[in-house]
Amino acid sequence: MKKNIERLLKHRTVSFAFAISFFLVIIGWIRAYFALRGVQQPLIVHFNNAFGINQIGGLADLSAVAAFGIVSLIIDFFLSMELDERDHFLGKLTAAAGLFFAALIFIGLSAIVSVN
Repeated sequence: MKKNIERLLKHRTVSFAFAISFFLVIIGWIRAYFALRGVQQPLIVHFNNAFGINQIGGLADLSAVAAFGIVSLIIDFFLSMELDERDHFLGKLTAAAGLFFAALIFIGLSAIVSVN
């Protein structure tokens, strides 16, 4: 356990990026759940200017997006940690990509809340 904490402290940037990413997805998920839990009709999950409403669904679809994001971020975290051991640039690049991915999920969940 002590080795894991030392490893997290050694790779502060990657750990910090993962923590922010994780909280972005969790906050987006919680916000979407509490904002849309009382909606009775199907939710608009995807809207396109050219074709209109492309996909409808429910809270389970939003939960699936958030769960996929969390699982992807956990895999990205372990990958970033290993890459940071070998090459600092690639580890931080992978962590930044995970942070960008989490921001996109947060923005997507926020857009679904605002549309519905």
